Amino acid sequence: MKRLATTTGGAWGFLVLGLLYSAAIPTAQAWAQTPTASAFGIAVSTPTASSTSPLAVLPTDGSLGSNSAPSVSVAGLAGADNLFAIATGSEGSAESNSTLENVSLLSGLITADGVMALASSALSNGAASSNAEGSLLDNLVVNGASISSDVAPNTQIDLPGVGYVVLNEQIPSGDGVTSSGLTVNMIHVVLLNALTGAQTGEIIVGSASSSVN
Repeated sequence: MKRLATTTGGAWGFLVLGLLYSAAIPTAQAWAQTPTASAFGIAVSTPTASSTSPLAVLPTDGSLGSNSAPSVSVAGLAGADNLFAIATGSEGSAESNSTLENVSLLSGLITADGVMALASSALSNGAASSNAEGSLLDNLVVNGASISSDVAPNTQIDLPGVGYVVLNEQIPSGDGVTSSGLTVNMIHVVLLNALTGAQTGEIIVGSASSSVN
């Protein structure tokens, strides 16, 4: 896989924005099919920190939702640069994506040059479907080990003394006939108490969701 080019001012995110916005804005009647989409860059939830940034949600009127941040930092937990989140849709379809660069989690325990999450859902020819095509992890390193760019969906890796991480997490929904949805979390760290095993928090990096029904 080609390495992601380092962008100045997040040109990468604007490129994806243009691709998603190429579809026409749907009419009010089309939104009776209730497509939904959302995306975010980094979400942290622990007893001492709670934040989600940047967050984009598809508006109910069918217009495009987008948000960005030059950088996000949650001390000791997560940081990244050039973050973009985009959510859009058209008649019978919904798409979202999240892109970010220079990712570092848990003081460098997990790093990546770039992360892109994409989720797309559509109703076509009497069937509903969703996919994560285009999602990627660039130069990902977990606990000192390089991870292949084509990591399989829902790959779990233990983080001794910390918890575990799920890479390319894909959570489907719907019946595949009249409805379909997908949530893609490219990096999902689950923090566990080392003594009890109880979950104490989580960090999600690069999340995109879409659904149609």
